[in-house]
Amino acid sequence: MTEAYTADWYDEVMVEEGSPAMLPLEESPWLLVYEALADMIVLYEEVVDLGCGTGRFIELLRRKGYYAQITGIDWSAAALAEAARYFGGNDPEVFYLQDLAEWEPDPQRAGNTVYVCSEVLEHLEDDLALVRKIPPGHRFLFTVPNFDSQAHLRTFYGPGDVWRRYADLLAFRSWKLIGPERHAIHVCEAIRRADAW
Repeated sequence: MTEAYTADWYDEVMVEEGSPAMLPLEESPWLLVYEALADMIVLYEEVVDLGCGTGRFIELLRRKGYYAQITGIDWSAAALAEAARYFGGNDPEVFYLQDLAEWEPDPQRAGNTVYVCSEVLEHLEDDLALVRKIPPGHRFLFTVPNFDSQAHLRTFYGPGDVWRRYADLLAFRSWKLIGPERHAIHVCEAIRRADAW
């Protein structure tokens, strides 16, 4: 992995002054994306947010009244500290510091757990390894960009690019594009396939 994409780098850029990740939920540039993802989750479904960053999506779930267990995992200690602060800091069982390359799903999780990756897969060298860890049969909600950026290791210009990258591991249920045509985000709902490893 290039040095620019270490946990220390994310510690710095996620919480630096002026970072979009530090904006209040109402002002977040990803609010429409978060709302689209939240609309796909039922109130009683457990949620694991892989690469939760500063926790704005988890805060949106809380505000919408989700009452099942919600877990946020990220490798940036600074982002998680901000997530806990923004979430109210009163529930130590929500946010966990862990490298996604080392993360493994909890075998005790309920079968109705939904796994979410919002603005994460394009930053991982081995995004397919993470997708392979999603338990077969579980729903996987994810977003990927259709535009280039300094921190993106890959770009998905159209839905065909998304399908080609992940169709061997995922059965797609829905897709939408959010944002201006040339600077938008693919929002996908899929089921982790049981016939692919």
